Amino acid sequence: MNMTQDTPNSSSSLRLRRIRRLAWWVRLLCLCAAAGLLIGTTLFWSQPDWLRSVAQDRWGMSEATLNLDPHSRLLGWSLSWLPNLVVLFALWQIWALFGYYRRSEFFASGPALHLRRLGGALMAYTLAQPLGVTLSVLALTLANPAGQRRLYIGLGTDQFPSLFFGLAILVIGIVMEEASRMAQENAEFI
Repeated sequence: MNMTQDTPNSSSSLRLRRIRRLAWWVRLLCLCAAAGLLIGTTLFWSQPDWLRSVAQDRWGMSEATLNLDPHSRLLGWSLSWLPNLVVLFALWQIWALFGYYRRSEFFASGPALHLRRLGGALMAYTLAQPLGVTLSVLALTLANPAGQRRLYIGLGTDQFPSLFFGLAILVIGIVMEEASRMAQENAEFI
């Protein structure tokens, strides 16, 4: 009989340890992603050949309109941080959310708040990413004479998943916040 009583506790303990370990890994991946974003963005804008290739292949810019002088690249680098800041905010929300999970705080109000913020960040990325590209293209052609500047506005189906998943996570966060509030009310009655 002791064996059946110990099994659920040990199984529960094993699951909690697994959740804590996974939470630790997710938080580590968030740090790696943030560092990669910081380093990758700087490398991208500091390498004229890489920048030229992306500008021509993805943004449809011609060699004649492309200005890769240091000032244009610095301006482009700074303007590209609009979507990057949204991504860093989303990574911060994941970091904080999994900090709660690591401490086994699943039904507190904090995880719901971070889920809502993560959903909002994903939805904001839907607009920030194309705007960041538009501003980057403008930065690379701003020093050109009038008539040779380019404005690139690109919205496509690749923004839809970010909007959809952001909305879904936002709603899940709202539901979890309500469940947390109801659990606290029920605990006060007891």
